[in-house]
Amino acid sequence: MNLENAINYSDSILSLAVPIFVIVMVFITRKVALSLLLGIVLGGVLSYYHQPLNILLYVYENISSVFYSFDDSGNFSISYSSVYVFGFLILLGILTQIILYSGAINSFVNWAHKRVSNPKSSEFIAFIAGIVIFVDDYFNALTVGQISKSLNDANKSSRERLAYIIDSTSAPICILMPISSWGAYIIGVMDKEVPKNLGDGLFLLTNSIWSNYYAWFALLAVFLTILWQINLPSMQRNVNVDVKDLLDKHYFDEKSSSIWLLIIPIFTLMISISSILFWSGYKASDEPTLINILANTNTAFSLFYGGLITIVISVLVSIKHLRLSYTYEIIKRGFLSMLPAIIILVLAWSIGPVIRDDMQTGVYLANISKEFMSNDFLSLIPAILFIISAFIAFATGTSWGTFAIMIPIGVGIISASNGDVMLGISAILAGAVFGDHSSLISDTTILSATGAGCSVQSHFITQLPYVSSVAIVSLISFIIAGILDNILSGYIFGVCGILVLFYVYKKYFSKPIIL
Repeated sequence: MNLENAINYSDSILSLAVPIFVIVMVFITRKVALSLLLGIVLGGVLSYYHQPLNILLYVYENISSVFYSFDDSGNFSISYSSVYVFGFLILLGILTQIILYSGAINSFVNWAHKRVSNPKSSEFIAFIAGIVIFVDDYFNALTVGQISKSLNDANKSSRERLAYIIDSTSAPICILMPISSWGAYIIGVMDKEVPKNLGDGLFLLTNSIWSNYYAWFALLAVFLTILWQINLPSMQRNVNVDVKDLLDKHYFDEKSSSIWLLIIPIFTLMISISSILFWSGYKASDEPTLINILANTNTAFSLFYGGLITIVISVLVSIKHLRLSYTYEIIKRGFLSMLPAIIILVLAWSIGPVIRDDMQTGVYLANISKEFMSNDFLSLIPAILFIISAFIAFATGTSWGTFAIMIPIGVGIISASNGDVMLGISAILAGAVFGDHSSLISDTTILSATGAGCSVQSHFITQLPYVSSVAIVSLISFIIAGILDNILSGYIFGVCGILVLFYVYKKYFSKPIIL
């Protein structure tokens, strides 16, 4: 940015002002985009209260930086990554309309009604798809949504339930798979920040998987939520909020064509994006090992061009069932269906630098964490790391940024105290995943809602009780494992805790959703 912020908030509680303000405003106004915009304005006020004229420039530069920037020499540079993601979202909206107008949705619903006749079955399909597609969380969230939306609609499952299943499957499964974009990034951070005597990044990540309580318990919670059809009060009150593409006769022709007009585009989307992901990683790698390839993939590029290929294939296979007069409506509806998500994503990415760089929220929270971690609290250090990592990720909306901040701090403190490094790393990764996918300003939250086709706000509100319950159980598991110095003890408590807690939810708090 051209503006320079002379005020340092890294040692001030005001560092937390912007993220807390945004969360509060969402509950007050019930408007995510407005709350994010006001959060950026507040960041400008805190940074330039002594220079009021700079506040508007600050807001403009933060939002425009999502699309373009200038380097120190004044050279103009387009942010292709952002443009590709927004382009992919538009292509995804258009693809949905092509499938809809071709009559493939009706064919699929007719086929599915004969084989999948209840919400539980359709939700399990989304759950399994989320586990299988583990290469990248963006890819996971958006693809599983396209696979599952119409099937869930046909079987009377709400879009908010689908968004929860997508979000609480994609992030945990990506963190548990070293062979994913998340795994490659974490390995890179560990190789750079962790002392070599503790092992390389792949060794550390692989060994930390077994004590990542939150990721495993989150998957168990999704499984139980589907199996027992648990609908907590927030899920009961927020059903298909702002959903405009539910199956109804006002939205598309009632004709049926062929189920292959749905299957071919979905498989084309998966295969083309996966292929370009690996190709982009291979081209950018000095040594074409699998980890290097995954570390160098260009997700945004792959999503856009994979989506473009899928659009072309979809038009070709559906051409007999599409009228030329549909073209304008398909493009218009596709664009408008994704416009709210694009606006929210632009603002979420704009507020990221405000919270991370200007307000120094992550640095402030990390500095506080050091005061609570010492030899006197050695057995509680993993639990403290979990809490701090969750808070940083929730406040900043980024798990990857949290990894970069907390891994060197946490490993350094645990190593100096001769504590369990693996358990500490697991706690950091687990806390960051929870904070990220429960955060309103996280791109994974936004894209999970987009994939499911529901309101970001309703997804945030309905998911929070489920994931917070899992986080509390996980925290206690980290405490038990730290005190007893036994990972298995944490699992015994955690699995029993999740089973009992979610059974209580089913017995006393859950009611069927009537659609």
